[in-house]
Amino acid sequence: MLLTSQQYVVLDKLCESILNVSEKICFTAVINERGRTLQSKDRMGIIGCMASTKQDMFFMEYSLRQNMRKEFDDDFGSVRYTYAEREKEVLFTFPLDGHLIIVACRSAVNPVSFSRKIISIIDECKAQPALKTSIDETAKKIIRVVEA
Repeated sequence: MLLTSQQYVVLDKLCESILNVSEKICFTAVINERGRTLQSKDRMGIIGCMASTKQDMFFMEYSLRQNMRKEFDDDFGSVRYTYAEREKEVLFTFPLDGHLIIVACRSAVNPVSFSRKIISIIDECKAQPALKTSIDETAKKIIRVVEA
């Protein structure tokens, strides 16, 4: 599904808002269901330092996990966020209308309070009056469209 230029602007503002939550946040990215980057903000150059093939693998891995988790939504409910603590990074993922937001922090944060802040920003983004739902006649899918 292709996004409009206005949707890219909304995703850019979303990434910026998330990055502004804390100085501990290294980067945030929005990826599609295939793991392709739609928008990202990188405060510390972490993603930019990775080779492009390694970046692709990193994002595709998260996308694959998210898609596999959907298989259990009927049993356990949908995933609100995931949290992974690595030696160098703390990583969160948040679903957004078929896409996935990835947030990485350099140092430890309280995962519950941090995720609530990010979910609040995502909910504000979804509730913007400039957004409305319409039917994409060519793909016959419901998509988010930004009013001009």
